[in-house]
Amino acid sequence: MLMTMKSLRLLILGVVLAAVAYGAALTLAFTGAASIVAWAIVVAGAVLLPLVLLIVRRRVWQPLTELERGIQRVAEGDLSAQVPGAREDELGHVLTHFNQMTRVLRDRAEEQGRFAAAGELLGGVAHEVNNPLMAIASHAELRLADSRLPAEQRAEMQSILRQAQRAAKLLRGLLRFVRAGEKRTAAVNLNDVVRSATDLVSYRFGIDEISIDGRLDPALPTVVGDANRLEQVIVNLLSNAIDALRLIKPPRRLTIDSFVDARLGRVCVTVTDNGPGIPAEVAQRLFRPFASTKGRRGTGLGLYISRQLVREAQGELELATDGERGAGARFLAWLPYMPEAVPEPAVPAASVAPQSNGTTLAGVRVLVVDDEELIRRPMLRFLTKRGADVREAGDGVLALEVITGGFEPHVILADLRMPRMDGAAFYQRLLQDRPALAERVVFLSGDITQLAGRGLAEIPSDRVMVKPVELVELERRIVDFVRERAA
Repeated sequence: MLMTMKSLRLLILGVVLAAVAYGAALTLAFTGAASIVAWAIVVAGAVLLPLVLLIVRRRVWQPLTELERGIQRVAEGDLSAQVPGAREDELGHVLTHFNQMTRVLRDRAEEQGRFAAAGELLGGVAHEVNNPLMAIASHAELRLADSRLPAEQRAEMQSILRQAQRAAKLLRGLLRFVRAGEKRTAAVNLNDVVRSATDLVSYRFGIDEISIDGRLDPALPTVVGDANRLEQVIVNLLSNAIDALRLIKPPRRLTIDSFVDARLGRVCVTVTDNGPGIPAEVAQRLFRPFASTKGRRGTGLGLYISRQLVREAQGELELATDGERGAGARFLAWLPYMPEAVPEPAVPAASVAPQSNGTTLAGVRVLVVDDEELIRRPMLRFLTKRGADVREAGDGVLALEVITGGFEPHVILADLRMPRMDGAAFYQRLLQDRPALAERVVFLSGDITQLAGRGLAEIPSDRVMVKPVELVELERRIVDFVRERAA
């Protein structure tokens, strides 16, 4: 096997030695000092030279040409490229590895394609699910606003509202995770990232009998990064820990901590489990592409991509090596914090239901454009009770008719997905015919990531609301929106 592996080297060495001998023989022949042996070498070289060139061409030149063509095809996006002519020599092994690499890339590309397709599908599902969730939550809020509601029914309505809000939060987080979009760098509190990531995988804690604990430092400074990408890192670490814990019997523990290293100017999030741990031979290649501890169930890209995402934020992701085999695994995500970072004050929780009976929207004209009657009706009832003059329309065409009929709203609440004329087309029509009214459009959608795909990427965040929207939050946003435009 050793001779086979070195056959190409021996061939090249033989060609070089033959060329040297042939050159020496030619020199002797042309200087007149040639012997019979020298002339024999010259004649033999003249006969063997074409044969040697043919062998070199077949064993070296042709495989390299095929490899170049294969690399060019991969560069052009053809991951099915395979290089023929693999043999048991050095170049043959290079060609074999190239073919294996393209097969792995093709398999991974298919997996990523399915993931991307799932993300697109989830966008549509999010819209269809968020609409009934908003209808359920709105009806529950309206019932809770009734002071005559019996205590037992009030408790039931509060439970319905909380569950609807919980489902909406999980769906929104999942949608944000799979459709993160382009990188957006901002000040980020890692504690918020950890909470969002934990919400996404929390359903597995009860199923797999995993207890979760730890301490998030309430004084954690902010870091600079993309919250969605950092959330992807934490979700991956949590998912890996859960998979590892499933290999052992309870008790199964997962610990998440955050703390500050003021000496180095960094913050850290740690994810620790009491699973079987990671063998030393696997730990050495854990962050390399396609290195997986899950066999065929894993892509081998999770930790590699996670480390790259952390490094994009000038941080580092590492595996603690101070543990023993069987003592679990501990991953640490380090990020530099902002020099003058100050923890953001905690935002008080939104009230469960509208409590005031005032007319905060007196004199405000609102046009609600949504194809779902179960969503329009609670909004109309609520906004009317708050003193607003409200009109409704089931799509963009009907909304234009309402406006043409003489109703000039201060605020237009428009769904993004509607039949006949959707929210984007309705907005574009207003830009052409009534640009002043176009500035009063606020979009409501279950999937705001569609804004960029519909030419609405420049719409400011204060003009976008994600369904389901609590009625008290809707009231507050309308009041703020009208006040800012009147200023």
